Formats: sequence, C-alpha cells, structure tokens
Amino acid sequence: MVTFTEQEAIELLKKHRVVDKWVFEARQRRAEFNALVNGVDFSELLIKIEGIETEKRAKSRKKYAKDIRDVFARVFKKRYNVFEAVGGSEITRIDSNTIKQKFEEILSNFKGNKSLEKYLSDCLFNLWDIDPNGIFFIEYITENDELKKIYPTYKSINDIRYYKSNGQLIDFIIFEPKAKEGINYWRFVDGLNDYTFKEVNGIFTLETEKSFTHKFEIVPAVILSDVEKVGSEIRISPVDQISELAKDLARDKSILTIYKAQKGFPLHWRYVQECKTCRGISKDGKKCEDCGGSGILGKNDVTDVINLTIPQEGDPKLAPEIAGFIAPDLDTWTQYNEDVKNFEKLIEATFWGTTETKGNNETATGKFIDTQPITNELSRISSNIEFIHNQLAKFILKALKVTEQSNYIYYRTYGKRFIIDSPDVVMKRYDEARKNGDNTTILDRLLNEWIVSKFKSDNYSLAIQLKKAQVEPYVHYSITEIHAIFGSREAQKKAVFQEWWKDAPHDKSEVELRKQFNDYFNSIAPIENNKGII
Repeated sequence: MVTFTEQEAIELLKKHRVVDKWVFEARQRRAEFNALVNGVDFSELLIKIEGIETEKRAKSRKKYAKDIRDVFARVFKKRYNVFEAVGGSEITRIDSNTIKQKFEEILSNFKGNKSLEKYLSDCLFNLWDIDPNGIFFIEYITENDELKKIYPTYKSINDIRYYKSNGQLIDFIIFEPKAKEGINYWRFVDGLNDYTFKEVNGIFTLETEKSFTHKFEIVPAVILSDVEKVGSEIRISPVDQISELAKDLARDKSILTIYKAQKGFPLHWRYVQECKTCRGISKDGKKCEDCGGSGILGKNDVTDVINLTIPQEGDPKLAPEIAGFIAPDLDTWTQYNEDVKNFEKLIEATFWGTTETKGNNETATGKFIDTQPITNELSRISSNIEFIHNQLAKFILKALKVTEQSNYIYYRTYGKRFIIDSPDVVMKRYDEARKNGDNTTILDRLLNEWIVSKFKSDNYSLAIQLKKAQVEPYVHYSITEIHAIFGSREAQKKAVFQEWWKDAPHDKSEVELRKQFNDYFNSIAPIENNKGII
C-alpha cells in the first residue's frame, strides 16, 4: 500500500502545478483519436492533416467532409467476439452469505441497470480506443459507515493532472483542480487517503470535511490500456497502429466527398438564347423580369422553344448540338472510390493481420484468409478485459469489507473459443468434411462451431442446441446412411428423435436425456432378434 502524509501530498501538488509533458501528449492523442473514431471535431483534424490548403478550400472541407467513424465500426466489430466466445467461467466463494448476496447484486447492477460484463461490453472499447491513459475509478456512498452505493466512473486524461502507475494500477493520482469563486480545489488519492485541498494564493490547506480514509487499501482505479510506451506513462491505443492510415483515408474520403458535391452534377450548356420579351432593351427604366435586362435567358421555362432557321446549302447544321451536358470526370471519381476501399482493407489487414475474401458474387458470404491472427488478437484483448473485470470486482469486495484474510474467492475468466466466420462458412466446411469422410472428432468440432456461430447471441438456444448435438443418435449421418450401415432399426432412431426432442425436458443432463430417449424408443419399437420380438 502506497500512502502519503498530508504534507507529502501537498508537495506533490506543488510539483505538478504545471501539466506534465506526458499528460499534455496524452490529451493531444485523445483529441486526435476521438476525431478519427467518433468524428468529434473531425473537420479541424482534417485541416490539420492537410495543412497546406487555402482558407476557401478549408471552408469547403468543413462544409462537405464526412467523418470516418463507420470505417472503425466495421473494422473493430469483430472485437465483440470477446464477449460472445464460448468457454470461460466464474468462481465465487465468500464466507458471509449476506456479503455474497450484496456482491452479486452489485455485479448484476453495476451501473445503469447493466451488469459489470455488459457495462464493459458497452463502454470499454470506445474509451480504450480514444483514451488509453483514461481510467475506471470506483466511487461509493456510505451512511453511518455502511455502504449504500458503489459505482464506476470514467475519468479521462483531461480530468487527470498526474498519476503514478504500477502496471495498470495506480500508486497515487492527482485530479484536475476545480475552480470555485476563484479558489482551486485539488483531489489527491493514494492507497489509504482521499484528500481534498484548497489552494488560495499558492497556499494549500486540507479540507477536513471533504477528506477521508477510503475502504480500498489501494487507489480504486484501473488504467484502460495494458500496453505502455517504453520509458513513459503514455499508453498505447488500439488505434495507434492504424492512425496514420486512417488519416490518409480521411483525407482521400474528404476529397471524394467534395468532388461529388461540387463537381458531381453534369454541367448544362447551350447556345445563347435571346430574351423574347425585351431583347435587352429596358422599358420605362425598369429591368426585364425575364432576363434582368441582360437580353439573354438564363433559365429554361417549360414553354420555351428554340426556333432555328432552315439552313441553306453549305450552312452548318447545329441540331442536335445546340445544347448538351458536360459529364463529370468519372475516372477521377472511380480512382478515389478505389483508394478509399483499399485504405479500409489495408487498415483491416494491419489491425487483424488478415483480410476477408469475398465469394464469387455480391451475395456470397465472405471468409477470412487466415483466422489465426484474429484469434491471437482477440485473445490479447480478452486478457485485458478479464484483468479490468476482476480488478473492478476486487474493489467492490474491498468496499464490502472483505479482506485478504477472509476466506473468499472471486475470479472471472473469459472464453477463448472465438468463432470468427459466419454460420454459412462454417456449415460449408462441415458439409465438405462429411463428404470427405473425416473422422468424428473433426465433425464434432465443426458442428460445435456452427452451433456457436449461429446461436452465440442467444445463450438459451445455444445451450439447448449444444446439448441436442450430444444426445441425437448418429448426429453426422443421414437416415439413408444409417440404414445402409447399421440397419433399419437404428435408422428409425434417427427418424423418431426429432419429434421426441420437441417435447423433451431440455433442463435434464445429456446422460438423462439419452436414457429417456432410449426408453421411449424401445417402448415404440421393440427389439427384434432371430426368434422374434423380445
């Protein structure tokens, strides 16, 4: 436990009156990543990227340019496999039933009626992307020393003046001071104390009514990113490795968008047509309403007719070339479209280490050239989420006065069986394996993958389908194949099973279900031998 006296804390506040270089850099990076990932102040970032355009062009870029948040949404979507992966476990053992019940209630309603896992699923990725130096910080409310409420807060690097990290944990933290009526109020938290100091004319005094000894025995904070820049407190965002590519994409997309907006319309041209109303001569000192006094019609009316004299011998024939359209340069349009698509593919390949190949037609399901790099990256992401999940849970246990000496265990492991490809792709591999006569171990694995990919968003159906695959007789064979190999009676089992399964007690174990089905089948299809029915 790292702790500081009141005077030591004041000395640290004085030392960090000026924002440290690494904090300043982390704030700049947060603004840049927020523009790329979420589109916040995107136009300002775009102008900064370009850096050479005129004020007029910059104004057009602000007006027409669109952000690229959709690209990040597509590229990063596969990360949610971490929360859908099969496997994983949760162990909870706490001596006190009262504390255990309270602990489980907090985990299931961590914030905003969301469980801890749901909260991380909804919030962590975006915050990690834009603000790797940000933290989750646990706050709580007590009444008569009894815990009434405990909840997480997100503190961005903009809210933090300084912290000293220890891995993803923190030895002490100084929050940005809050000004009120010309007075700065500083918050300093270490492993034991939550101090609030008032600064007046450079003099710090402790606000005793706002300072207290907290319950956690450690700063109740966890840093979002698990990767640290060597020799610095700067943390690495998942966006780091693709940020430069994203900037190039943003620039090219903005050029394409402006081109489409300003030059995408065919330009109409025609020979000058004289105004029939005034022929350019103002009457009574008033300008003609049709041509504004120019004598030339600017816009067509549906009743306008252009009359041409019959050309004489040797005269050029104007019709039908008296008017027309100038089409935009489609080659430029096409090239920028291709560049934007290629940049997105390159971003995906850089981040995941592989790319997706499309089928022979537009509706065909795509598949990844190699899923192993994706699995490796998801595994790394999962490890960080698992650490954050368990550390936040540990803070809750500390707040509930569960000490290291107490007989308790809580640990959550996240599943590592990631199903990357779509159900269609997995089913195709399964069908090919059946046709090739692969052994049942391979077929079992592929069938399991298909079930998980199809039902991974529906835990109830997933559990039932996985159980069904274990109970169904000859699950990988058709009735015809079973009849040819094992005879008519075994083929009957296959035929009867589907109807029986509809009303089967799915809450029973696989062993019990197999026994119940066999008893049912024997009751409707008595066993035969060479002496007759048994």
